[in-house]
Amino acid sequence: MSKAMEPDLQKPLASARGAAVGKEWNHPSDHWLRGFVLDNRASLGTLAVFVVMMAVFIIANPTVFSTWYLYSSVLTTLPVALFVVVPLVFVVTCGEIDLSFPATMGFASWVFALVVQAGYDPFLGIAAALATGTLLGFLVGSLVVYGGLSSLIATLGMNFLLRGLIQIINEGKSMALTGLADSSAYKIFSSQVWGIPVQIFWAIAFVVFSALLYNRHRFGAQVKVVGDNPDSARQMGIDVKWVRVKVFVFVGIGAAIAGTFSVMINFTWWPTAGRLSIAGARLGVRRRHADLGRHRHGGWRRDRRSHRVLHPDRRGGGGPERLLRAVLQRADHHPVAARP
Repeated sequence: MSKAMEPDLQKPLASARGAAVGKEWNHPSDHWLRGFVLDNRASLGTLAVFVVMMAVFIIANPTVFSTWYLYSSVLTTLPVALFVVVPLVFVVTCGEIDLSFPATMGFASWVFALVVQAGYDPFLGIAAALATGTLLGFLVGSLVVYGGLSSLIATLGMNFLLRGLIQIINEGKSMALTGLADSSAYKIFSSQVWGIPVQIFWAIAFVVFSALLYNRHRFGAQVKVVGDNPDSARQMGIDVKWVRVKVFVFVGIGAAIAGTFSVMINFTWWPTAGRLSIAGARLGVRRRHADLGRHRHGGWRRDRRSHRVLHPDRRGGGGPERLLRAVLQRADHHPVAARP
């Protein structure tokens, strides 16, 4: 091979070396789009399932699922559920369960209805409902945390207690509040803008606020640490009991907001809240069994007294939960009892 060709052979190699030195190698996951997908794959997967499901529904029945009235109805009623469900994430993360939210919702909305029916401004009724929800949440949290009661039993008992009080005081009668339609509170919280219910915007704002509180605020970090390992949280200087009480207070506030929006949507208050309590009780029983499996394998629950209360099979403890589980199992197999 001649020497004249040697520079031609060395030129591509030199240029390749220069390019390698000038450009730094990056991992494929460093790309912003790939990083976004990896960080939000659970949410994106849920969105994909929702899109496919809606596409199937629209193709199967385009007459129903292509009309705006259906989606307007969903956007009207969905915020009530969001105000209740989102705070429950904090309670479950903290290692507890709250089944008193239906009665708290009914009790706070009853206070709101009483204030409005007495002729006062609806904004005053909203403030009274929020104060009622906060107080009930603090009461439930104190029973569970400072009273040492099982959250399943304490909150379920509080649910039936508040429902009974409402039924006895009102004698099962509803309250019509037709004057709400002319109030400024109704126009702000329950009217429509360009045909879209306003309450969905308030619900989205509440979800965003709760997400920031859960992921970006100190309170959310404390809730996660307390739920994961309360002993470590206590050693880090976190007031574990007060954090657990605050999550119940947050549920009470969310239930009060949900009850207020429910009254504004229907212009009526009715003493029939609490249909979700049985389903919530079944969820609570199953979650408790999962926690017991954690405890047996060296989980974070190490309080002997708490273990004695929560364990459904141990002698000398868990009697009420065994009874509740037996009732739920009987309801699953009995055709009359299982009827809603």
